[in-house]
Amino acid sequence: MRKEFWYMVVCNAAVLLLLLYVCFDLLTLAADDATGEALLKADLNPPSGSNRPMLIPKIIHQTYKTADVPEEWREGQQRCKDLHPDYEYKFWTDEQGREFIKEQFPWFLKTFDSYRYPIQRADAIRYFLLLHFGGVYIDLDDGCKRKLDPLLTVPAFLRKTSPTGVSNDVMGSVPGHAFFNKTVHSLSHYDRNWFIPYLTIMFSTGPLFVSVVWKQYKRWGVPADQQVRIIQPQDYKMHDDSFFSIAPGSSWHLNDANFIKDLSNHILACVVLGFVIGFVLLYCEYCFYYWLKQGGLSNLYNAVCKLLRFKREQYRPVATSVPDYVRQHNFLHSNRPRKDSNIYQIEV
Repeated sequence: MRKEFWYMVVCNAAVLLLLLYVCFDLLTLAADDATGEALLKADLNPPSGSNRPMLIPKIIHQTYKTADVPEEWREGQQRCKDLHPDYEYKFWTDEQGREFIKEQFPWFLKTFDSYRYPIQRADAIRYFLLLHFGGVYIDLDDGCKRKLDPLLTVPAFLRKTSPTGVSNDVMGSVPGHAFFNKTVHSLSHYDRNWFIPYLTIMFSTGPLFVSVVWKQYKRWGVPADQQVRIIQPQDYKMHDDSFFSIAPGSSWHLNDANFIKDLSNHILACVVLGFVIGFVLLYCEYCFYYWLKQGGLSNLYNAVCKLLRFKREQYRPVATSVPDYVRQHNFLHSNRPRKDSNIYQIEV
C-alpha cells in the first residue's frame, strides 16, 4: 500500500482517540442508568415506627438574583417553608452569594466573577453552600409536596434526569461531602466558552457538568458513607407520593436553548443535515488524501525547511576583511606606552 494511505490511517486514528478521550465521560454516561445508587420506595416511604438517623442537616437553601421572588414561584417557596417549620431556611441573593464566596472560598472568586452568564454563578453557589453548610438545595420553581425527612437519611443525593445523567435543581448533602468537594474543585477546569450560551452553561456549571463529575466520582467505587444516592423521576414529581411539584421556570434559557429544543420537532431535517455533514467530511478526507498523493507533505516539509534556512541566513553576520595596513597600525598603537598628562606620577 502507498504510504499516503498509512498517513491517512494514522491521522484518523489520532483524531478518533482525541475525541474518545474528550468525550469518554459523556459516552459512558449514556449507558449509566444509576440503578445501583437509586433511592428505593422502601428508603423513601419507610414503615411507620422506623427510626432511621438523619445524616443531612435540616437546612433548606434557595437562591435568586434579588430578594424579590417572582409571583409564580412564591407559592412553592412558601409550601417548602410551611412543610418544614423545624428546618432552617436560608435564602441567598446574588450579592450575598458573592460575599459568601469571598469570605469562605476566596480562591474561587476570580472564576466566580468571570462567568459570562448570571445563571453560572447561581449554579456554582449551590455547590459551595452544600459543601460548607450541608442541607438541601431546591430551585425556586420546585415546590415541596411532602416532608423531605426521608431524603436526609443518606449522605448525599441528586435526582435523575432524562434521558441520562443527573440534575442540579434538587440536591442534598452532609457538610464536607467528598462529591461536592470534587464538584467545586472541578468548576475552574470546566470553565470554557462553547460559543453557544446554552452549551456553555450546561457544560461549565449546569446539569451536564454535574453529571460528568458524578460519573468520574463513582468510577472506581466509593465507601458507603460517601455515596451519592439518586432520586428517580417518579419520586421527584408527577405522582401522588412525589416530593416536588414544578412551576413554570427555566427562565435562563436563551434563544439558542429554545432552538436546540425545537430540533426534536424536526427529526427528519436533523437526519438530512447529519448526512450532509458526513458527506462534507468524506470529501475533505478525499481532498486530504489527494494532496498527500501529489506530494503535498514533502512539498510542505521542503517549503518549511527553505523558509527556516532563509531566516537563518538573513540574520547571519557578514564577515568583513580588514586591510593589512589597518591591522599593522592597530598593532603598533596597541604596543605604544600610554601617555596621559592627567595621570600624576607617584614616587615610591
